[in-house]
Amino acid sequence: MHKFCNQCLYTTEHPFGLSVYQSGCSGCSTHQEKNVINWDEKHQVLQTIVKQVKKKSKNYDCVVPVTGDAEDYFVLSKILALGLSPLVVSVNDYFKNDIGWHNLHQLITNFDVDSLVFNPDIRVYKDLVRTSLRKFDHILLPSLSLHTSFPVHVAYERKIPLIIWGQHQAIEQVGKFSHHDNVEMSKWSRKEHDLFETDIDTLIGNGAQVSTRDLNYYKYPNIEQLSRRGIRGIYLSNYFRWDPLMQNQQMVAHGFRPETNQSSFDIYERAGSSVYYQFHDLLKFKRVGYRKIRDHLVREIRHERITREQASALEQEYNQVKVNIRGFFDWLDVSQSGYEWFKLHRLSSVKSLICESTFEQKTITLPEGLTPLIEKTYRASNEFIYFGKGI
Repeated sequence: MHKFCNQCLYTTEHPFGLSVYQSGCSGCSTHQEKNVINWDEKHQVLQTIVKQVKKKSKNYDCVVPVTGDAEDYFVLSKILALGLSPLVVSVNDYFKNDIGWHNLHQLITNFDVDSLVFNPDIRVYKDLVRTSLRKFDHILLPSLSLHTSFPVHVAYERKIPLIIWGQHQAIEQVGKFSHHDNVEMSKWSRKEHDLFETDIDTLIGNGAQVSTRDLNYYKYPNIEQLSRRGIRGIYLSNYFRWDPLMQNQQMVAHGFRPETNQSSFDIYERAGSSVYYQFHDLLKFKRVGYRKIRDHLVREIRHERITREQASALEQEYNQVKVNIRGFFDWLDVSQSGYEWFKLHRLSSVKSLICESTFEQKTITLPEGLTPLIEKTYRASNEFIYFGKGI
């Protein structure tokens, strides 16, 4: 039987694994480290890494994987402040709306950085998404595979010594490690946390009919080769006191556009996605028993902007919000009859949360601790834009 944390809303059923104590949970305990860590000393450790990297590099000092998220703006601002020369690398997941493309192009333009955008073979990609949905009730595994491997390939091929990521999700959510561990990028962590114990070989199995040569960038590079070239990946959340809502709100000053969504009060994280707060959120609820809103509420409890009681009440309200998923099935070229079959046979447990309207308006009143961090928002006018053409 799963146990509940008495400080936040997580239980021992969390997919990353969570320990619950009498005083709280491993995630809440690790979060408390942020209040006692000497962040100036942490910054000095980061400065030492920067000096070592700058001695090795001839052109770019680091690869920065981005999606165009608000967190990417924050990460890039810190990297440039450190005096590093970054190559920004992005993978097109083909799920962006007009806000998503604006935010990616604005990121590159505002910070005036060199960039590389990889557009995977759409036929192969859709086949992998289709198989991922069928086998795992998950539509983002192919894009997550690419996002966590393609930038590593770029670093290896171009001999760029450092890859800089934003937050380490398993530390931030469940305290899988301590901030003092200075956990770095690894093939194991990628599979365990980013890909939920799957990999591309597990994904295709006897499903997607694609050749191995099409999958190279979906696979993590050879560890020994990375080691020989001295390539490492670090997470900035180990060196800065990470507070996503506060940080992301500040990125509006750089031209980032927050997006209205009905599934959470967080208008910054994954703004610009046509699926994240729609079909992906519904599938998350089916797989693990809770929606993305719980992750956001737990985060805000720990930052002491809301109480556990307020968060519990908000979760109940957000859990009633319906989402439109038809756009995804159109994108996947599924017929109307196929769409109806899938709803009937694969989504019966969550069918009450499916609506057919484009946007179902529902007003949810937020506690005073959150409202100062919620800026003016934008609403997407075009979903599922395959390629963006500037801002």
